[in-house]
Amino acid sequence: MGFSEANPFSNSTQNWLGQVNWVAEAVDALPATGNNGETHQANATTTIHADKGPVIVTDPPYYDNIGYADLSDFFYVWLRSALRDIHPDLFAGIAVPKSEEMTAALRFEKPREHFEESIRSALDTIRERCTPDFPSSIFYAYKQQEEDREGVVSTGWDTMLTALVQARFQIVGTWPMRTEYQHQHLAKGTNSLATSVVLVCRPRPDDALYATRQEFFAALDKDLPERLDHLTREGHIAPVDLAQAAIGPGMAIYSRYAGVETIAGEPVTVREALGAINRAVAEYYRGEQGHLDAPSRFCAEWLRQYGMADGPYGDAETLAQAHNVGVEALAPRLLTSEGGRVQLQPLESGGWAHDPQLRLEGITAWEGAFRMAHALDGALGDRGAAGAAEVARAMGSGAGQAERLARILYAHFDRRGDSRNAVRWNRLAATWREIEELALRTARQGEMGLGA
Repeated sequence: MGFSEANPFSNSTQNWLGQVNWVAEAVDALPATGNNGETHQANATTTIHADKGPVIVTDPPYYDNIGYADLSDFFYVWLRSALRDIHPDLFAGIAVPKSEEMTAALRFEKPREHFEESIRSALDTIRERCTPDFPSSIFYAYKQQEEDREGVVSTGWDTMLTALVQARFQIVGTWPMRTEYQHQHLAKGTNSLATSVVLVCRPRPDDALYATRQEFFAALDKDLPERLDHLTREGHIAPVDLAQAAIGPGMAIYSRYAGVETIAGEPVTVREALGAINRAVAEYYRGEQGHLDAPSRFCAEWLRQYGMADGPYGDAETLAQAHNVGVEALAPRLLTSEGGRVQLQPLESGGWAHDPQLRLEGITAWEGAFRMAHALDGALGDRGAAGAAEVARAMGSGAGQAERLARILYAHFDRRGDSRNAVRWNRLAATWREIEELALRTARQGEMGLGA
C-alpha cells in the first residue's frame, strides 16, 4: 500500500488525529434523528436515489478545475491490488472509468460540449425530482476568467449557469459561504478564492415573462448595487470574492425571466449577462469613490489615470479643481510636485509612512488606508491588526472610508494583474472586522482609564 497522506505521529496543523477529530466533532453536532442514512453510487445525469420530492443539495464539478478521475488512478492501482477479490465489480478495470466523468477534460473530443451536455442532463433530472416545497441548493466556486467582447467572463460559470437556466431553474437567493481559511491565502500571497457561493434555486414558474435586453440592464442597474452593498457592508465579503459573489444576485435577476431578448428577437446569452454583471461590479467600485473625502478621490482618480507614474501638473490641477482641492495642499504627504510633474507618493514610502507621529485629526482615507496596510505588512515595527486599529481609532467616524478605499484599490490592481498589491488591499478589507473590533475595544479601555 502507499504512504499515508498525513503523518499519524505529528501534532502539527492538519495532522492525522486532527482530521479524525474534526469529522467526529461534525458528526457529534448533527441533530439526533431516528433516520438511517444511505449511500449510493450512481450517474447523476440519470438517477437520484431518494423518495419523490427530495431536498437536493449538490456541489457540481467545476468545469475543468480538477481531474478527479485522473487523480484517482494513483490510489486505484493500490486499492485494486488489495481489494479486487473482495469487490471484483468495482476493480474490474485496470484504471478508473473516465468516460462518464462530468468535466471539460481535454481527453474528450469536445470538452466544453461534453461538460455542457452532462451538467444539463443532471440539472434536468434534479428539476424533475425536486419538490416545490423546498429549494434546491447548488454550491459553486470557480474563478477562471477570460476576456471577450462581452468583457471579463468565466467559462465555468457560463456553462453551468446556461445549463441551470435551460433546465428552467430560477435563482431565488445566494448565500456566500467562507469555505477556506483566510490566513492560508494571505500567507501564500495569492488571490485565491476563499468563498463559495450557494445558489438557492426553484423551478421557474411556467408563466414567467420575457424581458428585453434594456429591461434586464435597467433591473441590474437598479437592484445590484443594493445587493453589493449588503455583501460588502454586512456580509464582509473579501474583495477577491466579490465578483464571484455578485454572480448570484445578478443571475437571480436574469433567471427570473423566461428569456431575455434584444429588440431584434435575438437571445441575450448567459455569457453576455455575466459580462454585464462584471461591468456593474466595476461601476459599483467607481461609485464607491463618491464616499471618500476629496483628497482621496483625487488620489484614486489620479491612480486610475497615471498609476504610480508622474503626470503633467496641468492635468493634476484640473483634476484637483474638480474635487475642490489644491495640488500644493496635497504635497508632500500624498504626492510630489516638481518640475511641472506630479506623482503620487510611492506605495511603500509615502511622506506619512515614516512619520512616527499619528495625527489624531484630519487623516484622509488615502493616508489612513496606507498606514493600515503598512501595519498589516509589519512595516516599521507596526503591530499587525493592532497597529491598524490604532489608525482606525484615530480616524474615528471616517475609518469606514479606508475600508471602501481598500476595495477600490484591490479592484484597480487586480485589473492590472498586480497580484502583490491586490493581495495587500484584499488583506486590509478582509481583516476589517477584526480591526474595527480592536479599535472599539481600545477606545472603551481608554474611556475606562485602562489604557490602550
